[in-house]
Amino acid sequence: MPLHAPQGGRRDFASLCSMQPSRYGVVVDEEVSDEAAGLIGGLQTTGGGPART
Repeated sequence: MPLHAPQGGRRDFASLCSMQPSRYGVVVDEEVSDEAAGLIGGLQTTGGGPART
């Protein structure tokens, strides 16, 4: 018997089409940190707060 059967066939969760992270973390070696900051600074973002360098 499915677990949702006692609830009349209803499920207590909503389906999601996809999951998208709200932010990313980037870890680089100190030797390439300036280059990484420059590359990240050149990316366009769709929000999420200020860029950190």
